[in-house]
Amino acid sequence: MLVPRDSTVPGDDGLSHEDLGPLLDGVFWTLTALAFVFLGLRLYCKLSRGCSLWWDDHFLIAAWLSLAVSAATTSVCVSLDYGKNVWDMDPRNFPKMPFIAVFAGFFSVLAAAWSKTSFGLTLARVCHGWIRALVWFIILTVNAILGTAMLTMWIKCRPIEKIWDDSVEGWCMDPHKIVVLYQWSAGWSGFSDVILAMVPWSLIFAIRKTLSIKERVGVAVAMSMGIVAGVASFVKMAMLPKLTGSAVDSVSVAIWGSAEGSITIMAASIPVLRAFFQDKRGRGEAKSAIPEDTVKLEALPTRTNSTRVSGTYSMSSGRSSPLSFTRCPHWRSDPGQCPECCNFK
Repeated sequence: MLVPRDSTVPGDDGLSHEDLGPLLDGVFWTLTALAFVFLGLRLYCKLSRGCSLWWDDHFLIAAWLSLAVSAATTSVCVSLDYGKNVWDMDPRNFPKMPFIAVFAGFFSVLAAAWSKTSFGLTLARVCHGWIRALVWFIILTVNAILGTAMLTMWIKCRPIEKIWDDSVEGWCMDPHKIVVLYQWSAGWSGFSDVILAMVPWSLIFAIRKTLSIKERVGVAVAMSMGIVAGVASFVKMAMLPKLTGSAVDSVSVAIWGSAEGSITIMAASIPVLRAFFQDKRGRGEAKSAIPEDTVKLEALPTRTNSTRVSGTYSMSSGRSSPLSFTRCPHWRSDPGQCPECCNFK
């Protein structure tokens, strides 16, 4: 619990008086803006290609909204001296600032949980057997463990006001146990990122008849970028026991927490962007070879009623060419029926 001290300390007292609030604010909004760009491009790519939004898209949108709320509440905290050392904070900002900080931390973890859920749902649509069961296990446990951490933020003290106002009479959980819980949640969150990043490599063998080795590796690498979010989780886990109330420690943990959610959003959007830009490049290279009334396949061939002739997909009109494909038949209804059409190239 942070307890404000007299803010009128002399300059030669041997204490540090840095103000990292502006840095924290800038990093939060930069990460949020980058995540927004990637998410916006993802949605544009899917909608412009005639694909409906599915549950993974909705979870990713919700994750970004949570990230934006976390950034906004963090900005309010910065205006109330968050980012300064506890001895430099204005006592008048207590308990208002710690109260708002609880919301900032809550929505930061929520953004991480929902972004991982989104990526897990994307993988679950194209996996089968024990790999799909593993993905669902990761989805459920990530939400359960991170959900427990978020709940603890609000129930660790009784009455609840004591969370942000230490002057209130009551009791709180052992701070060391809370740190262990937060470490466990951050560690499992990072581990889940690593596991989900490895899953796409098992899928490249399932599409060996459709894509070349270079394309298969490109798909796997694009879908494995979430491992960077796992690194952010592990860094945050390592820093949690070192929290002493200093500005450097608290700001560092907050930044790594925000980075986890934003990086996961960006990583979950990269595969769709790769498919989109490869599709654009392919159209530019073969524009003259495609009849005007032909529709380019969105991604991998799927089990449809279209007729495959000599390695090509022909339109219902019967015309075919080496580069002509039918549009995904599910694009107006449920894209979950053929996820390849809207996610992979």
